[in-house]
Amino acid sequence: MFKILKQPYPFPHKSVGVSLRKSLVEGAGVALFFIIFQPFGLNEWQHPQKLWVLIGFGAIVSICTLFNRSVLPLFFPKFFNEQKWVVWKEIADVLLLLALITCANMFYSKLFFHYLPLTPIGFIAMFFIVALVGLIPISFGVMSNYIYQLKKYNQTIVVQPSETIKPEGKTRTPIKLIAENEKDIVELSSDDLFFIESSDNYSTVFYHKDNTLQKELLRSSLTRLEGQINLPNIVRCHRSYIVNLDKVEKVTGNAQGYKLHLKSLELTVPVARKYSEIVEQLKQSY
Repeated sequence: MFKILKQPYPFPHKSVGVSLRKSLVEGAGVALFFIIFQPFGLNEWQHPQKLWVLIGFGAIVSICTLFNRSVLPLFFPKFFNEQKWVVWKEIADVLLLLALITCANMFYSKLFFHYLPLTPIGFIAMFFIVALVGLIPISFGVMSNYIYQLKKYNQTIVVQPSETIKPEGKTRTPIKLIAENEKDIVELSSDDLFFIESSDNYSTVFYHKDNTLQKELLRSSLTRLEGQINLPNIVRCHRSYIVNLDKVEKVTGNAQGYKLHLKSLELTVPVARKYSEIVEQLKQSY
């Protein structure tokens, strides 16, 4: 059980647009649940604006989930690290979300239901209600998604270069990477490039020179450097990575997706799910 908690898990905090859509759908689902079933004695509660009050519970869910997905990662980037996201962090994130919804519901309910005090006991009572509505389906979703992703990506693919292509016959196309200041330049052969990693406004170029791994830092976005390469075997595989597919010797996977293992390196390069066709390309090309 504890081993599972440390297993990689798909990172849930995506773009603002995706987070907004998911939050609106989840809020609408909660609002619909309260309107149809009116649990916890709400069916006996009378109010001239009862429908809008019940819809308000769904609005709270939408606001809290959007805050959790889009705002909190900005304040706690180390915790919300996509590469280090594991099952226990996902569960902790869900509990934090339930706590946020609980706090918001307490103040919202205080406007209409005076029997719920703003005290620790009141918080526990409200958290129990929120958890009763959402914890079981959320927990089931976390574990089922983990199992699905694990089955989908948990495979090892050994990449063997085609015997018809001899090393000396490979094309060594020159690459010239220019930083934003137009002064810092990295010049190398395409055959020497391993990958490029992005970090904020900088990109680190990993390449082979004199039988050693070299790193060169350039102030440039990854998209800008990608436009300077334009070679079919050197591709974007992640929002933070460009990789030379000729350097891939093995592909492994876990619940977060595929990992590319590069020749002569202990480092791995992740493959985002939207770039999964790269793995299919490796299967077909070698």
